[in-house]
Order: sequence, then C-alpha cells, then structure tokens
Amino acid sequence: MVSLGGMSAPPRLPRKPEARTEKVEDLVDRVRRGQVRVPQFQRGLRWKSPDVVELFDSLYRGYPIGSLLFYKRPAQAERLALGPLIVEAPETSEAWWVIDGQQRITALTVCLARPVPIPTRRSAQDPFVLFFDALNQSFEPPPSTGPVQSTWVPVPYLLDSAQLADWVYAWQHHDDEPLRHLVFEAGARIRDYSIPLYLIETVDSTVPEEIFLRVNQAGVPLEWPEIRKALFRSEDSLPSTLADFSKELAKVGMGRLDEDRLLTILVALRGLDSTRSLSAQYRREPERLREAVQEALPVLRRTLSFLRKDAGIPHLRLLPKPILLDVLIRFFLYFEDPGPRTRSLLTRWFWRALLGAGTSDDRTLYRQGIAAVSQYEEESVQKLLRLVHKERPRPLKLTEAFDPRADESRIALLTLAHLGPRQLTNGNVLDIAGLLEAQDENAFPKILEQSRSAANRILHPKNSIHHLLREWISVHGVDDPILRTHAIDVRAAEFLSTGDSAGFLARRSEILTDEVSRFGERMAAWDHNDRPSIEYLLAESGAEV
Repeated sequence: MVSLGGMSAPPRLPRKPEARTEKVEDLVDRVRRGQVRVPQFQRGLRWKSPDVVELFDSLYRGYPIGSLLFYKRPAQAERLALGPLIVEAPETSEAWWVIDGQQRITALTVCLARPVPIPTRRSAQDPFVLFFDALNQSFEPPPSTGPVQSTWVPVPYLLDSAQLADWVYAWQHHDDEPLRHLVFEAGARIRDYSIPLYLIETVDSTVPEEIFLRVNQAGVPLEWPEIRKALFRSEDSLPSTLADFSKELAKVGMGRLDEDRLLTILVALRGLDSTRSLSAQYRREPERLREAVQEALPVLRRTLSFLRKDAGIPHLRLLPKPILLDVLIRFFLYFEDPGPRTRSLLTRWFWRALLGAGTSDDRTLYRQGIAAVSQYEEESVQKLLRLVHKERPRPLKLTEAFDPRADESRIALLTLAHLGPRQLTNGNVLDIAGLLEAQDENAFPKILEQSRSAANRILHPKNSIHHLLREWISVHGVDDPILRTHAIDVRAAEFLSTGDSAGFLARRSEILTDEVSRFGERMAAWDHNDRPSIEYLLAESGAEV
C-alpha cells in the first residue's frame, strides 16, 4: 500500500461492486442451497422476537429494510445449522459470504424455511417463530400461554404459493374470501419483496475488511477481525472464533468470559489500549490483531490458573476490578512459567490494586500496567509493584447495599470463599466454582429476607437458607465448625437461633469485616519484603553478575 502521512492508504476495489436486487424467495433459496454462507460470528445472533416481527412487518408494508453486503469467494462443503434449519452446503467457487446483514438474512431464512409444524409456545431461545394474523394484518410470535388464534397463519407457508394454497383450503376459515385474500396477498408481498444488495469481488482480503469497518462505524466496528476468522478459518486451527474461544476457556472451570470482554482482552494481548477506540487502532495497525484468537488460548489458560491457584480467585464471577485481568494476560503472554518468587510478588501487586492501593485511577493503572510488562520477568513485576502503594489503605468497609457487580461486594464473597464453606445438609466442602457456574447469583443468597447488606449473604446453594441454618444449629449447637466456615460464630448463631435478626446482622458484619481484613492482609502481604533478586539488582546497576 502507498503510505500517506505515515498511514497506509485504504485499498481500492479493482471493479465497482455489483449492485442488484434479490427477491426474498430467491435469497432464501440461495441460503437453502448453500450458496449464501453466514459465518459463525463471535457475537452470535442478537435479534430477539420484536426485531423479527418488525422486519416482517416492514416487508409486508413495503418499507425499506436496508441493503445487504456480500463478498464472493469460494467455500468448502459443510453442514450448516441455522436454528432448526439444516443446510447441506456443497463446495462452490462462488459463494456469497455475508459481510453486512447477518441478522436479517438469518431471520428471513429461518422464519420462512423452517420445518412445519412450527412451535406454538414462545421461547426466548428461538425468536424465529412467527405467525401472520390475517384478521389484524400483523405478525405475531407464538403466545406464552393459551392457544394460537385460528386466524394466525404459520409464516413458513407464505414462502411457497402452492404450499400456501394447500394450507389455506384446509383452513377452518377457507370460506371467508376477504380473509383468504389477505393471506394470499401477504404471501405474495413477502416473497416478491426485492432487497437491494452489493456483491464485491476481489482477491485482496483487506478490501472487504475496510468496507466492513466503514459500514459498521456507527454500529459494532469491532467484529471484523472475528468475521475474517470465520471467513478464512481452517478446520485445523481452532479456536478460530470468539465463540470457540469462550467455550474452550470455560473448560478451565473458572467460568465464561463474554465475547465483548474477550475482544478487549485480545486488544490488550497485543499491547494496545482497549479503553480507546478499537476500530481506530485496528485501522492504524491491522497486523497487531491477526491470529489473536488462537494465540490467546494458552495465555488465558495460564492467567486463569494463576488467578485460581495463587491469587485466590475461584471463579471469574467473583473477580473485582476485571480490568486488571488484561494486565495479567499481558504478563503471562511474555512469561509462560514465572518462578515462585515472581508469582508471589504478582499476587501482592494484584491484591494491593484490588484493595485500593493504586497510585491512580483504574483506567490509568490499567494503561500503566500494560506498559510496565516488558520482556524481562523481574523487571516487569517490579514495575507493576511501583504502580501501587506499599502502605495499607483504609480498612475495607462492607457496603450497606450488596451489589454483586461492585468490587467491595466481590471481595466480601471472596473472603467467604476463602473460609472453605461447607454444605449445611451434609457438611461436605462446597465446590465454589461449580456452585457459581450452576447458580450464578443464586449461589450467594440472602440469609434473612429483610436486609440488603453484604453481611446477609452466604455462599451456599439457594434452598431455604434461614431454615437450614436454624435446623443445623438446633442439631449441632451454636459452637459448630461448619457454621464458622460461613463466618458465623457462637454469638451470631445465638442471635439467629433466637430470632434476633438485628443482632445477627451486626455480629456477622463484625466477623466478616475482620475476615476481609485478614484475608487482604495475607494476599497483599503489606509487611513483606518486595525486593527483587540480587541478580536483578546487579543487572540494573550495571555491575557484572
């Protein structure tokens, strides 16, 4: 490319895009024959039932629905699954790969070409079930309860005029000529609707990349690297998509990172700043994000292992200051197997930052942390330690209103997890990660209904916790080791058994505050020596080792 003022000029198309229109029935037929390929985009299908209803209503009323953008290139034979619709796609040298319009194409194809009969109950997992209400001339999802109205026509019958005629003349309203006319008209309006589209042909893969970025500037400009993976991935280089990446990471047992979060992690992995415009960064330095998904998997595994084994984080659901994860990922990119001393110092930096000992705000700490990681292990961890104060911050206070998204509440939950809580039914040690994975926010239910404080939370399967605690106390007494694994001492147990809710919450708040302080003290190691090795000090001073 020609450089203009230090930046590469955008590539040009060798010929103008082919501008054409395609009827809905022809487009759906192309998809069914495997001539249109919808890549498995990392962000997945985001449309919900109201979006699908609005699309079909626009088709019916002749409203514009926007143009589509395709990239013509070869495609291998493969079996495609679009919800309940299976497409056996043959190998072809001229497949239309979707660059812009995935949601609309999927909604049209699945709604119109799905097998009949279609479901008669609404499901959030399947928004592509639709009926045409001939009486009110509207499109409707199936009801949550009750029967489907007799005037509702399953949308798949609208795709084929002959199939629609067979269905109509077996319909209980087939003698109602005006109603019958409206159904046939709806089928014709949907099938014959012409959608404008652009079809580009080029051997330069950066051209559709540039087009995608420009088309999506006002929408979601970060998807192109993942779409490129979906378009050009090879079967032997998985994970090739963010969806694959997320599934692989979930196998570690630390929970699943959502795909938007994974995007920012990939950017941090390349040493870029995810707090700035990612689209602008990708446009300026596209090579920095190439092949990031495959390379990131082992790095993320090492990072999650550190969090669990060294930093005391059993599950990502409990991770305070998630932005610091990017710095750790950057560290484990450079250092596959840091030594015990480095891991200990890295844990201190991490916890001092979590407990509010940073010399600056979180965003600045993030940027400085990314910049601190270099090719030298000891130098990197020492630079990170210099970004946080060595002095203890003020003691962490439990918040009056527990919020599982807030750092203070998550630190309280981490402290409860550190106590090794046990089941209040059999005394077995709880699998905290498994509990959080299975129950999410139900994994830390309230003990008493009326209080919203952190002192009222417990790590345990949600199952009549107040009743279970009182039953356990009645059987095992107030001075029981199982209760202490839940930060409930003798006094707190006595308050609970006598129904003194205020006394119980006040006492448990005291216990939990003390436990948070002890846990933070151990992890941050304020009084320990952070000095690096003699070899590092000598090297830094320029002396011979």
